Amino acid sequence: MTSSRLLARGLLPALALAALLAAPASAQFTLGQQRTGTSSGTFLKIGVGARAEGLGESFVAVANDPTAIFWNPAGLASMQRQEVSLNHVSWPGDIQYEHVAYVLPVRRLGGSLAFQVGALSTQIDETSELMPFGTGRTFLYSDVVAGAAYARRWTDKLLIGAGLKYVREDLGSDVGGPVTGAVLVDIGSIYYLGYGSVRIATSLCNFGSQMRPSGNFVSPVTGEVRSYDGFDPPTVFRYGIAFEPIENSRQKLTSSLEVNQPSDNRQLVKLGLEWTWERRLALRGGYNFTADALKLSAGAGLFANIGHNKATVDYSYTDGGFLGGINRLALGMRF
Repeated sequence: MTSSRLLARGLLPALALAALLAAPASAQFTLGQQRTGTSSGTFLKIGVGARAEGLGESFVAVANDPTAIFWNPAGLASMQRQEVSLNHVSWPGDIQYEHVAYVLPVRRLGGSLAFQVGALSTQIDETSELMPFGTGRTFLYSDVVAGAAYARRWTDKLLIGAGLKYVREDLGSDVGGPVTGAVLVDIGSIYYLGYGSVRIATSLCNFGSQMRPSGNFVSPVTGEVRSYDGFDPPTVFRYGIAFEPIENSRQKLTSSLEVNQPSDNRQLVKLGLEWTWERRLALRGGYNFTADALKLSAGAGLFANIGHNKATVDYSYTDGGFLGGINRLALGMRF
């Protein structure tokens, strides 16, 4: 079969599915928008991985590196060697987010295990009703996530994965603020249609109970004692499609289209492209069609062989508009 026929077999169903995925964008869905700002643990919305961000977060159907534990745990099943990924995010407001992901294929289990640890932190100036411009003291705001996941290839076409993670938020406990935590669930799947490299994928992330601080709150004004309210985690349902319209011994082009439905915001439609040359260099671009900010992303990656190991360095930039640019750097090693 000629390459053009192979391309047609993969491209035609992909375009049909892409049209179905993009249809909600034209309808301008606002499902969930009325709940904007009602979630806790919102640092979980900060994307992990310079590669995924370079693709505009259109990664649910690509997800074939350690950051799959964040986007779609099913993708971990496609990894055949141990791999670690170190990720840094420079977020607006002098907020730093560090994340580590490690994947360990286990033959006895018939799949792959993965582990993740992430920490966000910043210092905030303390204010009060009488001193709105600051009391001269600062306090630490920090978020932590730690978890594990398992994924396996159930058939030659279907990958399934699931994970558990513990999330903890310290909202300034050193100045009397509350601390909250919860155990959340991630599940995902990737299915190859049998037309070229076309695959569709879904994932449900950050699903769990409300995050409610323990103890009570004492009003500094009235002295009234109140219990804290609970807030839902930032659950998000992702579904998308990806395929390679060009793939040979020298270069590969990966295209990806994804739709996100957050529990606390409107629907998002994202597109990403990645071009890889000689397995040495990768150039990436992505666009979020329905976001108010953080629409355009771009990035690049370099690959190098170190003995029997393979090292990667990835960088991405996201245009944050009035928020400023967001830079991400990731280092990876495959053993």
